[in-house]
Amino acid sequence: MKSPLLWPDAILNPHAASLYAQQPAADPLAGNWRGTVQASADTTSPIVLSIVKRGAEYVGTTGGLADGGDAPFRKFAVTGNQVSVEAVADSKLGIVTLSAELTVEGNTMKGAGQIGIGAQRFPITLTLQRRPRADVVQHQVEQRPDYFVGRWKFDYLGGEFPPLSNGARNGTVTFTKAGASQFVTGKVEGNSYGKAYTETISIGVSNEAKALVYNEKRSDGIELTSVGDWHSPLAIVFETAPLVNGGKTYQLRRAIQVLSDTSFTMTEEFSVDGGPFKRLGQGRYSKQP
Repeated sequence: MKSPLLWPDAILNPHAASLYAQQPAADPLAGNWRGTVQASADTTSPIVLSIVKRGAEYVGTTGGLADGGDAPFRKFAVTGNQVSVEAVADSKLGIVTLSAELTVEGNTMKGAGQIGIGAQRFPITLTLQRRPRADVVQHQVEQRPDYFVGRWKFDYLGGEFPPLSNGARNGTVTFTKAGASQFVTGKVEGNSYGKAYTETISIGVSNEAKALVYNEKRSDGIELTSVGDWHSPLAIVFETAPLVNGGKTYQLRRAIQVLSDTSFTMTEEFSVDGGPFKRLGQGRYSKQP
């Protein structure tokens, strides 16, 4: 079987946008790390790790395990100058995983790991260099509820996992804003496996606190409420309040990647009864004229 790094557009996308803004240069890890993944002596592909420090922890993405987008880290652990990283994403070939043990020396990060597709595993080596802030060009949008106003087309690819998700779906969501309020209301008109459905979404944004409240009322009676952090103009990261259903407790973790004024993606992970979060799916949204 050929190395997956040889397959075009399947795994590594050199043009994937960074999910998080760069952190101050004084931090030893935060920023955009660009370099290569090498699977053999003559097989290399570009990769980007975007890392941000939130409190005492680091979070971020790798661009691009996912087809045309970034995948959030499932694990990012730091011990001294040693870094352990794991990421999971959907691709045209199925679920793709990346894991690596890296050593940081100044603005260089390198080490070994593996890429997996199903039961297949391929050893890799990574060599990365942190770029100065001035070298990173990133579009930023203003953190306001008006960002969402308008009609958006969406396509969601993910697993069917009641009560959190009814699986792959597509459609439109139209957000409107009343007066000068900090809230917008969205009407979802979608289709899942040939069946039409509707939902209502309410979003409230605090410009001062850079915080967001996201409430969904679904046609099946399920209601989900999330509180998000929008300090980075490039991303919104939030979790839903626990949902008790059928004797189990469910929770969603989401990351909205703000690509531009007219495009964003929403990546979802789920947890059951306090267990580890696992990948659920990703939706792509584009604003319509």
